[in-house]
Amino acid sequence: MIKNYIWDFDGMLFDSYPHCATAFVKMMADHDISVDYNEVIRLMRNSYNDAYQRYDVNDAQKKLLKTYERDQNITPIVTPYPDTYQVLETIYKRGGRNFLYTHRDLSAVEYIKTYDMDGFFTEFVTSDNNFKSKPEPDAILYLVEKYKMDKSETIMIGDREIDVLAGKNAGIRSCLFDEFRKNLPTAADTTVTEIIRVLDI
Repeated sequence: MIKNYIWDFDGMLFDSYPHCATAFVKMMADHDISVDYNEVIRLMRNSYNDAYQRYDVNDAQKKLLKTYERDQNITPIVTPYPDTYQVLETIYKRGGRNFLYTHRDLSAVEYIKTYDMDGFFTEFVTSDNNFKSKPEPDAILYLVEKYKMDKSETIMIGDREIDVLAGKNAGIRSCLFDEFRKNLPTAADTTVTEIIRVLDI
């Protein structure tokens, strides 16, 4: 039985890629650089670094992008998936523990607080913690050790293979959220196409 749920943020708990891709396109346009939205969102869903490399984004632009992403006038805005609140609440009420592990900065926590879901979490790990990036297991192992987790009762859940591999590398279970039913090869122990199905694991 799973008792510890370690969640990714972007494209997992929150539907954020449309907003982030739009912000990226706007930022580049403001620098007189034309980019294709569909290509940007496809690249971002795999890795932000893929988009950065494709369009030769420098460090200053990466920092500026965070400002654009915080602009709520850029639509669509970042919102939780329809079942996110229910799933987190159910796990919490069952006596389980929710953790966040994201490459995003503390803005992820701000979004979670905005939708009154922070009380369902035991701890948040963001880029501000300065752990090695996924698929390295360092952040997960930190949580496992700190909270004395049984690895057989712990799962990493995300929408990308690096989330799956981070879990695998830490010796815990892993679940891939395959929202668009791509059915690509994965090392995940479980695949779900709807967040609500995580409750069945």
